[in-house]
Amino acid sequence: MNPIFFPGHPPFWYETLRTLGHIAYGGADFGEVATTAEHIAPGDYDSWHDQWLATADRVADQARTSREGGHCTSARDGFLRASNYYRCAEFFLHGDAADPRIHHAYDASVGCFRQAAELFTPAIEPVTIPYEGTTLPGYLYRSDTSGLPRPTVVMFNGFDGTAEEMHFFGAAAAVERGYTVLVLDGPGQPGTRHHQNLLFRPDWENVITPVLDFAATLPEIDPERIAVFGVSMGGYLAPRAAAFDRRIAAVVALDGVFDLGDISTAPLALPRAEAERRLRAPHDPELDAALAAAMAADPSIKWAIEHGMFAMGAGTPRAFCAAYLDYHLREGIAEQITCPVLVCSGEDDGFFKGQPEKLYDHLRCEKTFLAFTDAEGADAHCQSGAQKLAFARVYDWLDRVMARRPPVVGSIGRALVMTGAVVEAVDAGDRWSVPTPCRAWDAHATLNHLVGGMRIFAAELTGTDPGGEHHDDWLGADPSGAYRAAAEADRAAWQHAAPTGIDLAKATVRLGFGSVPGPMAALIHLTEVLVHGVDLAVAIDRTDLIDQHLCADLLASMREMDMEPFRRPGMFGPQTPASEGAPPHVRLLAFLGRQI
Repeated sequence: MNPIFFPGHPPFWYETLRTLGHIAYGGADFGEVATTAEHIAPGDYDSWHDQWLATADRVADQARTSREGGHCTSARDGFLRASNYYRCAEFFLHGDAADPRIHHAYDASVGCFRQAAELFTPAIEPVTIPYEGTTLPGYLYRSDTSGLPRPTVVMFNGFDGTAEEMHFFGAAAAVERGYTVLVLDGPGQPGTRHHQNLLFRPDWENVITPVLDFAATLPEIDPERIAVFGVSMGGYLAPRAAAFDRRIAAVVALDGVFDLGDISTAPLALPRAEAERRLRAPHDPELDAALAAAMAADPSIKWAIEHGMFAMGAGTPRAFCAAYLDYHLREGIAEQITCPVLVCSGEDDGFFKGQPEKLYDHLRCEKTFLAFTDAEGADAHCQSGAQKLAFARVYDWLDRVMARRPPVVGSIGRALVMTGAVVEAVDAGDRWSVPTPCRAWDAHATLNHLVGGMRIFAAELTGTDPGGEHHDDWLGADPSGAYRAAAEADRAAWQHAAPTGIDLAKATVRLGFGSVPGPMAALIHLTEVLVHGVDLAVAIDRTDLIDQHLCADLLASMREMDMEPFRRPGMFGPQTPASEGAPPHVRLLAFLGRQI
C-alpha cells in the first residue's frame, strides 16, 4: 500500500496506518487522524507528540462532556478514541526514559480506556494477575452475563503496544464472536515497564503459566479451550509459551516470528556467528560506531533500537541488539509445540518480513499459514489497516479449531503429549525393565498395555481393525516408535469421532466390559493414558515431566463420580492414603489404589 501520509518517513506512516486501522473497532475517526497528521512535521518526534496530545485532549474533553450529560454511548466512543490517541502521543519518546511526557500520555491513555470500559455491556473488567511477587495488569472481557465458561483467548501485544490497544487488535472482535478474552501486559510491555520497571524476558512461558493459573480460577473461562494470541513480537512470545505449557489449545501468531536475532544482526552485514560474537563482546567501539551510523541513516532502525533499549533496560544500542539474540524458537523449541498454530504474514511487513515462513517451516504440529496481500490492502505488519478482514479470517480459523476440541478430548491430547515425553525419557535410558507403581508390571509391560489400548480405542472410534488383541506384543523392537504411531492414530481418532461436544455426547463406544457413552469412554481413555504415563514417570524418577494441572483436573472429575464399579481386579484398587498437600500426581495415584 502506498503511503497516504508521511511518504518519506516509514515509521510515521506505519504508526498512522496502525491508528487508521483501529477505526474498525472504535479506536479512531478518519477525520481526526487526517487532520492530526497534516499538522505533524515529518520525522519530528516532538511535533508528533504535540499534535496527537492535542487531539487526544480535545476528544477526551468531549467524552467527559457527553458522560456528564448522560450520553453514555457517545462518552464510551470518545474515551476509546482518546485512549488510542494518547497512546500515539508518547510512542516515539522512549529515547529518553526520563521524559515526563511519556508517563503523562500513557497514564491518560489508560485512564480513558478504563472510563470507556465501564460503559460497555458487560463492562470490561480491569484485573491484576499474580506474577512472581507482583502483578501483571490486564482486562477481562465477557461475551455475556451468564457466567458460563466459554472458549477463551488470552492475548497480548508485542514490542511496543499496550494492553489497551488490544481492544482494537483482536479483543473486541473475539468478544462479538462469543469468546471470553483475557488481555494482559507482560514484562517489558507498557503496563509493567512504565510503573513497575519490569523488563522483557525471552522465556515467555514463565509469564503465561501464571496467567493460565489465574485464568483457571475464572468461571467464564473454559480451561480446556484457551487460545493464546500474540501481536507483532507477540508472534514470538505466544508460540514460545505454547512450546512449554500444554494447556494452550491453539496459538495465533499475528504475525509469526521465529528468530529476533535475525533482526538485530541484519544491519551489520556480518556472518551470523561473527555478528553474535561481537554484539555480546564486552567492548567493540567499531561496532558501536556502525550501529550509531545505522540509526542516523534509517529512522526505523533508530526508533527500534531506542525503544528496545527502553523496554529491555539495555544501556547501549549494542546491548539491546545482543539481548534480542535470546528471543528465538531455534534448537527444537518450535518443534515442541503440539497445539494447532495459525501463522499470519503480511506481504510487505516492514519489521519481520520472512519470519512467518521460518516459523511455519519449523512447526511439527497442526499448522496453518495465512498470507495477507497488497491487493487486499492487508500487506502491512500485523495487517494494520485491514482489521475487519484479518480478524474474520483469524477467528474463522479459531472457531473451527475450538469446535472440534471438546474439553475431555483436549485433555486426551495433553495426556498423549505428556506420556510421549515420558516414554522418550524411558527409552533414552533403556529402562524398560524398571518396576512401576502399577502392580506386577514393569515399564515395558505398562507401555505395551497402554499402546494396545490406544490402538483398540482408535479402531473402535474409526470402525477399523486394531490388528491384534490387548495382550499381544504391540511394541516390537522400537517401544518409542510404537507409542508415537499409536498416539498419532489415537489423537486423530478422537478428533474424528468427536468434532464437537454434542457429537461426543451422542456417541457410544464399545469397550472390553461393555458399551459406554462417549463422554465416559473419553474419560476412561484419558485416565489410561495419563495414569500410565504417570506410572512410567514415577518409575524412572522423572516426575518433572508430569502435567500436574491435568492430574489435578482428572482427580477432581473422578472424585465426583462413583468409582466403586471400577475398583476391581484388572482396573483400580481401594484408595490408599495420601496427604492433601502432596503433588496432584501422588494424590491421583493414591485415589486409584497405587502403592507409591
